[in-house]
Amino acid sequence: MVITKLSPQQITGALRSTGSTDRDVLFTKKEELLSETKRYKLLGIAPLIIGGLMSITIVGAIVGIPMIIFGVLVKKSYNYNIRVSDETFADYLSSIGAA
Repeated sequence: MVITKLSPQQITGALRSTGSTDRDVLFTKKEELLSETKRYKLLGIAPLIIGGLMSITIVGAIVGIPMIIFGVLVKKSYNYNIRVSDETFADYLSSIGAA
């Protein structure tokens, strides 16, 4: 996979490693974990657009279709990381009583 998928255990471990129950400190740590993922947002959108435009012609489809597939995979990984981090963050906050 292009983007490493974050696991709930990774996120929980990183949040616990802060040693804080302050919501802002924990949010900053979560955003720090997602900084790598967020850099790839454009990498998921650009191949979809370029691949779609290239696929208009038959010759361009040879390169365009794999670009579209690559863009979809990157976008799925990006959305997965965002969803898992938000869910884990909310669960962690409720477990420590900071929600």
